[in-house]
Amino acid sequence: MSNPLWIRGGRIIDPDVDRDEEADLFAIDGVIAENLSEDQRSSAQVIDATGKIVCPGFIDLHAHFREPGQSQKETIGSGSRAAAAGGYTTVVIMPDVRPPADNAGVIQYILDAVAKQACVNVLATGCMTQGRLGESLAPIGSLKQTGVVAITDSPDSPQNNEIMRRTLEYAGMFDLPIFDQCRDRALTEGAVMHEGPSSLRLGL
Repeated sequence: MSNPLWIRGGRIIDPDVDRDEEADLFAIDGVIAENLSEDQRSSAQVIDATGKIVCPGFIDLHAHFREPGQSQKETIGSGSRAAAAGGYTTVVIMPDVRPPADNAGVIQYILDAVAKQACVNVLATGCMTQGRLGESLAPIGSLKQTGVVAITDSPDSPQNNEIMRRTLEYAGMFDLPIFDQCRDRALTEGAVMHEGPSSLRLGL
């Protein structure tokens, strides 16, 4: 049994109950409590949250961890620790790893690494197309069965409308959300800014 927790003087924000006020927050054994007894207060771990926000953990729906393939940049462990330091308790990671997360084997590797290393909830996505190349569908059913929460080719997007249509159909069959990068390369290739008075003035 751990000591009670007493977070003092923070700005408590909880959208679920429409709460936004400066107050103290108490917890006993990791569960929010209405109050602490005098004995509990005397033994509590006290955190001064003056000038800080106390709220439920944030959720990042689009993170790029680099494991497998580029662990010199980031691992599941280091990425999850960075998320926790920023107040994020759930992170959804994109499939642009090496090799791409377009099959059950890579997804299982990621989930095993999450189980061993992550200090927050890390959820995996799978590729929409094999190799994220936009040419043929990834095995969406087996990706779902292995444990992905969505499919995406982020940071790319299929440029073939037939492939995109079939992806939507299969994703619907398996009740999988799609995270699509709405990007038409015919319009964006080589572009540096959106079209308008400023781009015209700059000759771009």
